[in-house]
Amino acid sequence: MESINTANMCSHLQRKLFDADGEYHQIWLDLQEDPELTAVVRARQLHIYRDGRKVLVLAGKSAPKILREDPICEMLKQVETTELFRTSRSWDGAALPDYPKGRPELVAVKYVIPQGRKLGWHHHDAMNHGVLVQGELTIVAVDGTEKVVHEDEAIVEMVGTVHHGENRGSKPVVLYMFYLSQKGMPLSVPHPEIPIE
Repeated sequence: MESINTANMCSHLQRKLFDADGEYHQIWLDLQEDPELTAVVRARQLHIYRDGRKVLVLAGKSAPKILREDPICEMLKQVETTELFRTSRSWDGAALPDYPKGRPELVAVKYVIPQGRKLGWHHHDAMNHGVLVQGELTIVAVDGTEKVVHEDEAIVEMVGTVHHGENRGSKPVVLYMFYLSQKGMPLSVPHPEIPIE
């Protein structure tokens, strides 16, 4: 690409293009590498062309204008992030224990629980949390307290408290759980002495 006179470019746009962490920095780098792309500054904005056809206009404060679908416009699509939780308590409100001492062993498990299935009573020594990606899971504590986890919801499991899970929904549950464990520590401790009704 031929050099661009950026003297009349909006200062906000210059930061977005030229700063290494700028919103449009990758577009600026691609402009330098792609021989089919050209650009010119007009009215303090950057007008970008591919093979002589305008595809994109970048401004400092207003939203970019996509005039034609083009690979360079794909860089404007933002990665979406959603924090699902930040907590030091399990779903029942109990405080989580301190981290265990020693070397951690991180474990990720995918569970598929058929419709109508009840899991046995158990407890966890390891802290764990997860995301339910399909279905609906009901968690029942030994004292009768219940928590229904819906599709796309996150859950922080109870630690040291006896409970079980049930799929009372209309389709299989798919659940991803992540355990902060240690070598030799079981992911769950069963309690077969407590009958499932």
